[in-house]
Amino acid sequence: MTSEDVPPGAEGGPAGPELHRVRREFLAARGVDDDPRWAESALVTMVFADVQIDVAEEALVDAAALVRQSQESPEQLYGPPDRWASGTVESLRESGLAAFEDPMPRSLRGSVLTVFGVSAGLSALFVVHDLLSLLFGTGSGKGLTLGLAVAPLLLSTAIIILWRVHTAASRRFAFPAVVALSVLVLAACAVTTAAVIMPLGQMDPVAGRGWMVALVPLYGLIAVLLARLWPKPSVAPQPLTVPEVLAGGAVEDEQWLRRAQAALRERGDLPEKRISAALREAQDHAADHGMRLLEEFVSPEEYARSLPRDPRVTPRRLTLLYGAVALSWLGAGVLSVAESGWELNWEHGLYAVLVLLTLWVSSTYARSWRAASADAGGEA
Repeated sequence: MTSEDVPPGAEGGPAGPELHRVRREFLAARGVDDDPRWAESALVTMVFADVQIDVAEEALVDAAALVRQSQESPEQLYGPPDRWASGTVESLRESGLAAFEDPMPRSLRGSVLTVFGVSAGLSALFVVHDLLSLLFGTGSGKGLTLGLAVAPLLLSTAIIILWRVHTAASRRFAFPAVVALSVLVLAACAVTTAAVIMPLGQMDPVAGRGWMVALVPLYGLIAVLLARLWPKPSVAPQPLTVPEVLAGGAVEDEQWLRRAQAALRERGDLPEKRISAALREAQDHAADHGMRLLEEFVSPEEYARSLPRDPRVTPRRLTLLYGAVALSWLGAGVLSVAESGWELNWEHGLYAVLVLLTLWVSSTYARSWRAASADAGGEA
């Protein structure tokens, strides 16, 4: 068997030129059929962890070179593929390199498509809720109102707006300010959504309750049609003129510091004190050598990626986030019970499950937080 005998997507695996090249490299290394399968599993694990496909390919090609040199199997050299991939992902995160895909599109086109895609998913959840209500005898006989029909669209719009605001604010403000702004945006979206849905929900039904099912493919179809009719923005780079090149290289220290601060905040794995201290250290170091920051540290984004992360920051923030979500579910559940005259039904049990689930996730991150704090204390 030769490397050309391994087509993309063989044996039901994912297809793609990157996968084909990786499989070819591993097969050429020793000529053993199991090696490409190890590489395929590792590549899939890294891609599902949001690693950019070209970065994952490069890491695996480097791994194949060692397999070729040692003539040992990838399993012997690196262990199970998922464990090696997870370790590589963690190393990439610690390095601060821009090696990960943005999970949410930042363009207007991408945001609109995501809104309709999420609307289809929320409509499916509404259908499941109705089915369970009928099953347990708590369903309403009222038909489909305009309020219920547009609820998935309004809720998904609020989700995307909140995400976009959080993403933009993360580059500009310290974490506490980002949280405060996100809470304000969430409250505004909730009030606006309720102001639209509630009056429409009091109107006469426009169709039978069963038509709720039709909203799932309808929202999905709108997303597909928009994707085909709304052209993607051109990504072809425009040629730069000589003045533009010279202007791009003339980054003054103040601008360099602002860009570095934004890149460090966007990482989300460093506290504000560490960011301020790192910028002061860079400024002092450049001043000691009589050089500009751009000359001493190259680009501010590259400098920001080079700093090691604080392993305590992310689990601490996620612990508090999921703890707050658990309290929110608890409050919503108590209000729901009160509205029903303190008579329990299956929906209240769902609130209890959500509270327990978010508390469990919060406790998981709390353990990671404690472990990272203990390691930091030991190193100190």
